[in-house]
Amino acid sequence: MTVTTATALVDSLLSVLANSRQTIDEINAVCTAKELPPALKESDTSAIGIVGNPDYRFEGFGVILVRPFPPKFALSFWVHYKPESDQHIALGRFTVPISVFDVGKFKF
Repeated sequence: MTVTTATALVDSLLSVLANSRQTIDEINAVCTAKELPPALKESDTSAIGIVGNPDYRFEGFGVILVRPFPPKFALSFWVHYKPESDQHIALGRFTVPISVFDVGKFKF
């Protein structure tokens, strides 16, 4: 049951990210500015249309309230290149807009 819940959560996270081209472009622009390979790229073989570079770690996921009325939410997370190595570079915190209906999917 725990594996099923974790898989559903990861699928939800990836699908929200895949639907935010602006955030993907923003993350990859930071990678380019730091002379790093892209963190995410389009893929015909992935069910959601994007794949992540295994040299990156996405962590610290949470839902934030951007605006109280009308309510506007975002999924917030941090991106790191080669964490736990001598080449570690923190890329920063990024957000993806989500609907009020999606907030319940991300109860951590």
